[in-house]
Amino acid sequence: MVLPVLVYNEYMSEIGGNAHLASALSVVVVLCSTTVLLVQKYFVSRKNYVMTAMRPPKEEVLHGGKRALVTLPVMLVTLIGIMPQIVVIVSSFIKCDFTGFQKGFSLESYVTIFNRLWTNIRNTFVFSSIAIVFIIILGMLISYIVVRQKGLAGQLMDLLIMFPFVIPGAVLGISLIVAFNKQPMILTGTAMIMIIAFIVRKLPYTVRSGSAFLQQMDVSVEEASISLGVSPMKTFVNVTARLMAPGVLSGAILSWITCINELSSSVMLYGGKTSTISVAIYTEVVRNSFGTAAALASILTVSTVISLLIFLKVSKGRVSVV
Repeated sequence: MVLPVLVYNEYMSEIGGNAHLASALSVVVVLCSTTVLLVQKYFVSRKNYVMTAMRPPKEEVLHGGKRALVTLPVMLVTLIGIMPQIVVIVSSFIKCDFTGFQKGFSLESYVTIFNRLWTNIRNTFVFSSIAIVFIIILGMLISYIVVRQKGLAGQLMDLLIMFPFVIPGAVLGISLIVAFNKQPMILTGTAMIMIIAFIVRKLPYTVRSGSAFLQQMDVSVEEASISLGVSPMKTFVNVTARLMAPGVLSGAILSWITCINELSSSVMLYGGKTSTISVAIYTEVVRNSFGTAAALASILTVSTVISLLIFLKVSKGRVSVV
C-alpha cells in the first residue's frame, strides 16, 4: 500500500472512508513532491545548458562482438518490456466468460466492447483531441514565458506548471472535485472537467519539451526580426513559434499518449456518460471481465503505436531542417 492508493481508498470508499484523512494524506504527498521539485530547480538553475552544432558528439560504430554485447542488454530489456503487451493482445482474442479464459480463439471480446463500451472509446479520443489543442497552444506560450522571462514571473510559472505533474492524479482529482462540486460551477462528472484534468495534468510534457527546444535558440534571432521593424507578436508567430514547432510537437505527442491512457484522475472525476477506456479497463478487471479489459487495453496499445509512428513520419523532415 502506497500513499496515492490510500488516498483513493479513503476518499472513494463506500464503507469506512474518511475524506478528511484523504485530504491530510494529499497534503503530505504535495509537500514531498514540491520539495523534490524545488531541489531540482535549484540545482538546474545554477548552470546554463546549451547545445551547440559546432561541436557535435562523435558517433562510434561498433562491429562484431562489441556490437552484440552492447545490443543484447538493450534487446533483453525491450523484450521484457513488450512481453506484457503481447500477452494482453493475445488474451483479447481468447474466449472468455465470467469464470475466466476458455480454450479457443474468438472475436467476442471486441464485439462486446464495441456494442457495450463504444461510448468509452469515443470519449477517450474526443476528450484527448480537444485537450491536445489547448495543450499545444498553452504549451507554446508558457514555454516562451518560462525561458525568456528570467525573473520571478518565469520561475513562478514554471513551478505552477510542473506542480500537477509531480503530484498523484488522485490528489489532483480531489482538488478538482473540491473546486468544482459547488454552485455556481458544478463540473464533477462532466466532459469539461475531464478535459480540464487532461490539460492540467499533461501540459508539463509539452512545456518541458518546448522549453528545452527554446533554450537552444539564440535570442538574437528574435532581436534581429524586431530590429527590422517586425512587431514582437508577429516575430513570435512567424519566427519563434515555427522554430519551436518540432519541440512542441514532440511534447504534444507524449501528452496525447498519456491523455488516452490517463486513469488516476479520471477514475475520480468521470460520470456515467464521460467514462474513458482506462476507466472501463479498471471496472472490467474489478468485474473479472478480463477478455473485454484485454480488448480495450489492446486498443490503447495500438493507438499508442500508431500515434508514435505518425509523429515520427510527420516530424522527421522538420526536425532535420531546424
